[in-house]
Amino acid sequence: MAVEEEAAAFGARDAAPVEIRFATPADADALALLSQELLAFYSLPVHYQRSYMAHVIADKAFREPPTVEILMAVGADRAVGFLAFNETFALANCQSAIFIQDLFVTRKARTAGIGRKLMVRLAEICVERGVTQLDWTADPWNDKARSFYEAMGPLLKSEKMYYRLLGPRLAKLAESGA
Repeated sequence: MAVEEEAAAFGARDAAPVEIRFATPADADALALLSQELLAFYSLPVHYQRSYMAHVIADKAFREPPTVEILMAVGADRAVGFLAFNETFALANCQSAIFIQDLFVTRKARTAGIGRKLMVRLAEICVERGVTQLDWTADPWNDKARSFYEAMGPLLKSEKMYYRLLGPRLAKLAESGA
């Protein structure tokens, strides 16, 4: 496929439009496929088949009340990206905030402006909901992601540290008692 055709197929600027919309349970298979590509990007193993991942995504990602919201980027009749986020409320300052869990655009669609379209739509959602703070993380080694984010003009909050408890360590804490 020629570069121009590929750009048009994935919604590049001045090409076929990309729809940004909220994901539904019917998007679970597409989200599973995108998630597998996301894991591959980070050189992480894919532990489950796509059909299993789709089943779990359909069951867990679309609960009421929602624990995660997902924007989908759809172009040329296929999903080309997603942005998963959570809205939180900070008691200390009485403000709502949104935290981006993941922003991912397929390799072939990465230069088409889709990531920016997802971020712009999320910014619109923040304004609609009266949310005045948007937070996310980026891997320090991912220069392209950092350049992408920094072009939007965020404040870099380097005084914060990001912590995570996983599996056995989480269970050990739970078992330790009060």
